[in-house]
Amino acid sequence: MSARPLAGRGAVITGGGRGIGAAVALVLANAGARVVVSSRTAHEIELVAGALRTMGAEAHAIPCDVADEESVRLLAAEAVVRMGAVDLLINNAGDSGSAPFRRITLAEWNRMLAVNATGTFLCTREMAPPMVERKFGRIVNVASRVGLEGGRYVSHYSAAKHAVIGFTRSVALELAGTGVTANAVCPGYVDTPMTQRTIENTSARMGVDAEQALAAVLASGGQSRLVTAEEVANEVLALCTGDSNGAAVLMDGGAMEPEIVNPEALGAPKGFSHGVLTPHNGRVLFVAGQPGWDGEAPGPRPGFPEQFARSLDRVLAVVKQAGGEPSSIGRLTVYVTDLAAYKMARPALAKVWGDRFGRYYPAMALIEVKNLVDRGALVEIEATAVIGDAAR
Repeated sequence: MSARPLAGRGAVITGGGRGIGAAVALVLANAGARVVVSSRTAHEIELVAGALRTMGAEAHAIPCDVADEESVRLLAAEAVVRMGAVDLLINNAGDSGSAPFRRITLAEWNRMLAVNATGTFLCTREMAPPMVERKFGRIVNVASRVGLEGGRYVSHYSAAKHAVIGFTRSVALELAGTGVTANAVCPGYVDTPMTQRTIENTSARMGVDAEQALAAVLASGGQSRLVTAEEVANEVLALCTGDSNGAAVLMDGGAMEPEIVNPEALGAPKGFSHGVLTPHNGRVLFVAGQPGWDGEAPGPRPGFPEQFARSLDRVLAVVKQAGGEPSSIGRLTVYVTDLAAYKMARPALAKVWGDRFGRYYPAMALIEVKNLVDRGALVEIEATAVIGDAAR
């Protein structure tokens, strides 16, 4: 890719005065684009545009309320005057809030839909048709993880972001083949002032300090860390320079690792007697029994350690095919025909296990049976895994 792949392109970034919008403006300007940053707060976008100009970029600040049809029309017209054309539209303007759905007022509901969903619609309706005429354009809508899966206490925000994703996918179908694409990025909690407000509200509601509140917020989203505004901006750049159409890209900063839960009241853990807490953002995969030996296989039947290894490898092959890792497995059920042989082989089994799982141990059930369906099989393993959900 060229160091300035957007040279000569004109970009409009709504909600450009801070957070994700300001980061997007910087990344697109560094890629060569001329940019218009817009928001309702004039002094913020003036600061962003001024900083870009000191870097040598062409940047303009145009105030706009994206929920107001006439304001959007004026933004589009002024952007064309300043830059000649709008080739890239980043619909980032939005607002958030949190409350149990029964406490959300109609005014709050309408405002959330107006800023997040209606604003995206108005800007796209106004600026996409000229892109189609020129046979080039990139529209990137900043949605949210909760626009893909929902979230507690954000029903109005989640509904608005679901609308943004549905709108994105529908527009992408209408624009297919025109040279104009429409995609969405769906970040989880991002390190922005908006998220800081969420952390402060959580701290006050739970009566905990900021660090504990952050941990609670991240846990609610299944995130291991906050996504950075720069990461979102770089994904926006990738969509502006690529050919994807209709994508909704999930950005969650990396899913949380499964957590071993062993309450003190249960005493010291023995073997695999514990719980496994998996991130909520996933799909459950059941792996049917995988035998350590096929009845019709040629050659001498291997011993218990070899069969144990083969069973695990078959289980892991299924998990990998579904997009998971060994740590995605939350439970294993091991059926053996000879419990005494299992116990005698423990040292060898430990090495087999370590080579595949390291120090990770899902919950396990060990069951002795008289026979297995596959003749000659000494062991059969089935599993349950939670596979991290991808954007779709």
